[in-house]
Amino acid sequence: MNEVRNVLIGFEFNREFSQICYYDRKAEEPVCIPTKVGTNLYRFPTAIGRKPNKNEWHFGLEAEYFGKKMGGIYLADLYDRAITEIPKDDPRGEDELPQAWQLLAFFFRESLRLTGLKDIVAGVSKIMVTTEKLDVVLVENLRMALAAVGFAPEQYTLQDYMESFYYYTYSQRPDFWMRNIALFTFADGYVTYHEMHEEKAVRPAPVTVVTASSCKLSDDPERRDEQFLEYAAKHMKEDIYSGVLITGDGFDTEWPEKTIRFLNKGKRRIFYGDNLFVKGACYAALEISEKKAMKGRIYMSPDLLKTDVGMDMLVDGKLMFIPLLQAGKNWFEESGVCEIILDGKEDLTFVLAPMDGSTRKLVRMELPGLPKRPTRTTRLRLELYCSSSEGCVVKAEDLGFGGFFPATHKTWKYGIAFPK
Repeated sequence: MNEVRNVLIGFEFNREFSQICYYDRKAEEPVCIPTKVGTNLYRFPTAIGRKPNKNEWHFGLEAEYFGKKMGGIYLADLYDRAITEIPKDDPRGEDELPQAWQLLAFFFRESLRLTGLKDIVAGVSKIMVTTEKLDVVLVENLRMALAAVGFAPEQYTLQDYMESFYYYTYSQRPDFWMRNIALFTFADGYVTYHEMHEEKAVRPAPVTVVTASSCKLSDDPERRDEQFLEYAAKHMKEDIYSGVLITGDGFDTEWPEKTIRFLNKGKRRIFYGDNLFVKGACYAALEISEKKAMKGRIYMSPDLLKTDVGMDMLVDGKLMFIPLLQAGKNWFEESGVCEIILDGKEDLTFVLAPMDGSTRKLVRMELPGLPKRPTRTTRLRLELYCSSSEGCVVKAEDLGFGGFFPATHKTWKYGIAFPK
């Protein structure tokens, strides 16, 4: 692999197992990295371990050996820690375990050695981390962990499994995605159906994924095949599909004979494997940083910010709408910072403009305790960030007005809910 910030990485972060792939520029496709050269073992436990009374963490077989067999510490709950433990500023004592984001940093740093890069940070152009779903706690822990490894914000991105499904699908040949795409995911004895649909009459074409209720499968292979067939037929009906994807633990090609025959109807292209999401993440890294081949589409992710947030401001004597948060990106990718001068007002008015063109909404933020000053002598610093796809937080800070009116650095905080 070229080490001059040219490597694109997909990283699947799963509760039990994780895996890594890189984009092979000659083959023009993602390649999964084995945990041991010459094997087909690509997944490794989402866990780290260390020797007794030592602070050096390991992953993989070393983690299990030092943590379990030598009586050290073995942590196989990194995922659960990452989705529940809110990062804190206070340092941990010597006898306490590091915070979740610090443990994740050890995990990422050690596992990324599988790439063979001498300097991971210098060699990676973009790393896309994909996981089942994202919320504010997990996003913050992942961000802090990747930053602790040394990655700059522009080097890493996050997305959920369904967005990886999207990027994987549209990175295949056009005959695969010309019609609807079906995805079946297996986990914990259940199968779940997902359908991807593109509204081709609109530009940019919105792409949606609809997920059905899961189906519990029998342990008996013959009965399991019958249940899978009934479930697939119920949701796929007589609709036209150009491709079918199947992934997850609990599926192999031996037991679902009847279902496979059904899925093969109409010469549908079928893909099996446990690397769909990690490869989709790698394709996303390529698309976002270099290729830009999907500009004619927009994935309507549950994480998508669907509302512009801005203010009507006077610019060169003209009233203009200035967006501070822009729709069309995932909520955790968008933030805004600016400075404004108040024109005799003691509050702020924000404009919410839905991307579907529906009616704009005005939201007023009061500033109690704002220092009394002449018109246009109060400068505020505004910081906006999203707390989810359904709302954002505004922080305002009084910066005064140079030497005439010293800054008080008084702050205000306000939450805004987006229109449904």
